[in-house]
Amino acid sequence: MIPIPSPVTQVRIFPYIPDSHIIVPPVFISGTGTYSVGTLGKSIFYNLDLTAGESQNGGPHAGNKYYAICKGADGKEFTTTWLTCLKGGSTPQFGRTITLGRPSVANGPLVSNDYTRSKQVHLSDITVNAFIQPDEPLSLPLIANGNGIASFVGQFPGGFWSVTVTGGEYVNPLQVGMTVTIQGINTATGKPCFIPAIFVTEDASDPAEFVEHRIPRDL
Repeated sequence: MIPIPSPVTQVRIFPYIPDSHIIVPPVFISGTGTYSVGTLGKSIFYNLDLTAGESQNGGPHAGNKYYAICKGADGKEFTTTWLTCLKGGSTPQFGRTITLGRPSVANGPLVSNDYTRSKQVHLSDITVNAFIQPDEPLSLPLIANGNGIASFVGQFPGGFWSVTVTGGEYVNPLQVGMTVTIQGINTATGKPCFIPAIFVTEDASDPAEFVEHRIPRDL
């Protein structure tokens, strides 16, 4: 998806301090410009380009990390992910690229050889999101409002999940090899169901197919 810049106003830029509850003053206020998010392959691109505004408290500096609070074209306020300042001054620019790599695979077969237990869960209102490391304050929806079946085969806790999703809206491009998380509504109980696994995309068409991808446990 080619990023399409959207106008933003009332932009305030703040230093990004991870895991901190300290409120620090902004380094740029009253900003106007554009904000864009796009994808290319397994990468997500974020760009914030400001054409006007006022520096405060020393202003933003190239190479440092910041986040912005902006008002979009719909009049709603939103907060960006953290971004790296690419250019300081009166018309600062910010950007970031995230690559959605596969998690490391555990040694040994993914599927248990002892199929002592199996079950299927019929799901509606399925949401498929790109897997992004938990310390990233981000989410990237890929499929919304899908239907399908989640299948589990093997022994707890070492079983193997797979999911097939039909229909739904493809919000962002889905590609073979992308790692994702999946949740939906259990049609039998009407309750939300978050599948406790990370999946790799085996088929990105309709129906889309996902199989569990293992992360090794700490020794």
